[in-house]
Amino acid sequence: MKNNQIEQEHKSWQRTVEFLRQENALLKYRLSEMVDDNEENHYIQTAEYFQNELLLKDDQLKKLIDELQAYTERIKSEHVSSEAIILMHNKFRTEINVFQKEYLIFSQDFNEKMLKVFED
Repeated sequence: MKNNQIEQEHKSWQRTVEFLRQENALLKYRLSEMVDDNEENHYIQTAEYFQNELLLKDDQLKKLIDELQAYTERIKSEHVSSEAIILMHNKFRTEINVFQKEYLIFSQDFNEKMLKVFED
């Protein structure tokens, strides 16, 4: 039963990380479109800030994807104890949850600031 829970949560993390990767790509595309349509100086500074943040998110997502792949290989190994798997699992759960929360805040900030730019 414990193995089933770990496997289900693992699959959920894979879907979550892939969704966040796609969301980040979408935000970069939206930012690019907005920059093409608006060349005001104060807007360019905001766009540069978000571009840098989106690139950082890309790096963080790549790291999470790599760690998730390594975790997948470790839990399939017969040489890893149940206790070690549970410790890795809990650590990964925390990392995913923290990233999700931070990304949600970032995404909301992006949307609010981009809307504000077009209100001004």
